[in-house]
Amino acid sequence: MSKVQLWKQRFFYGATDMAGNLIWQIVGLYLLFYYTTVMGISPAFVGTLFFVVRIIDAFDGVVYGFLIDHTHSKYGKARPYFLWFGIPLGILTMLLFFNPSFGGNKAFQLAWISIVYTLFSLVYSGANTPITAILPSLTKDPDERTNLASARMVMTNIGTAVIGAISLPMVAKLGGKNAEKGWMIWGIFIGLAIIVLFLSSFANLREQDNIAEDTADAPEIKGHLSVKESLKGAVKNKPWVALSISFILLQTFWVIRMQTAVYYLTYVYRRADLVGAFNGLVIVAVIGNISVPFLSKFMKHRNVMILSLITFGIGEAIMHFNSIPLLFAGNIIALVAMGAAFSISFVMIADTVEYSRSELRIDEPGILSSVPMVGAKLGMGFGGLVSGWLLSWGGFQATAKVQGAKAVTAISTSFVWLPIVLALLIVGILYLFYKLDEDEITSAKAVKDKEVTNSKANENA
Repeated sequence: MSKVQLWKQRFFYGATDMAGNLIWQIVGLYLLFYYTTVMGISPAFVGTLFFVVRIIDAFDGVVYGFLIDHTHSKYGKARPYFLWFGIPLGILTMLLFFNPSFGGNKAFQLAWISIVYTLFSLVYSGANTPITAILPSLTKDPDERTNLASARMVMTNIGTAVIGAISLPMVAKLGGKNAEKGWMIWGIFIGLAIIVLFLSSFANLREQDNIAEDTADAPEIKGHLSVKESLKGAVKNKPWVALSISFILLQTFWVIRMQTAVYYLTYVYRRADLVGAFNGLVIVAVIGNISVPFLSKFMKHRNVMILSLITFGIGEAIMHFNSIPLLFAGNIIALVAMGAAFSISFVMIADTVEYSRSELRIDEPGILSSVPMVGAKLGMGFGGLVSGWLLSWGGFQATAKVQGAKAVTAISTSFVWLPIVLALLIVGILYLFYKLDEDEITSAKAVKDKEVTNSKANENA
């Protein structure tokens, strides 16, 4: 593949996650804030809604992963899902911020919000599960997989930085004094962008049929398994189990942090004017993204993740001091660290897929690659529940410009201390239970490939 083709593939692979994260960033940063302050809905109701929907659809990523493993089309296994789900996701993005008053009937309004949010969440999985599932099929080269994962996160963070920085100003400009109108128009713009990005990626990405080739060379590899067999195979993959738990915790503390950032700036620092600049700093996560291929040459993928999470905890702690410079410095440190953490996590998932094939002789990339979506859904559910309930426990009042001491404590706990505790918990899990050595897997695969090549040569002779 030429350099032009490589960079084209990296760009459009990154565009898939940029598309999904345009709305994910808004949901994570602003949906709780939008529902509670613009729509006037109880934070306890919103937190419970987020949690209930996560229970409903928590494992739909596994279902989509199973469907991907059993999809056979001229477009490949994972790629067609960008076409099938990209357009509905864009439309539901628009509907998230289109909330009729129903003549003042609050029950109807809450029902509408609940239905649209549930459908959005189900469709989101269908569009995003294939992003991770397609990675092993885009290239056999482990170094290029790392490059693709980094390109994915670079594109994601560019998009989310723009969204984080300009959403509130755009809402104010589009709606004037009518925040509800501003959010509705902004939702339409974001929905259209999502549709364009997914359709462009579908048109430009191509899957390599590595699985069919490898299975033909090594017929002992089991593919096209039943749901029961797939799950049994996944449970036997101990590194995948440890990574799955870690990813759920990772997404949980990240969602909590995202959802309470606007509250932290507005009510703890009392600098609502800094929200756009603060959230826009997510662009620095690109530094973490592009550092991953370099760090991976000197340390194991697990250790890159551990280093990233410890660095994140340091950045979070710095923000607790009552200082604007330290607030921004800590945020930069935390975001760079999370850029590296998310990038390496997707590489580690691909490692567990390869481990399953080379060591367990089981081919189930869709099921194993559903980890990010399951983690994201459970993380959003637990994160939303904790954020909403903590705000309610603290006595948060949406109409109050100054919150009480208990509410400030609840916000600080959500934004600073819970993420630190959960990040350190992940460090412990990975250190104790994630024993996969990607270098050994690559070496073993190279030996097996050489044996297959020699065997074919002898047969032809």
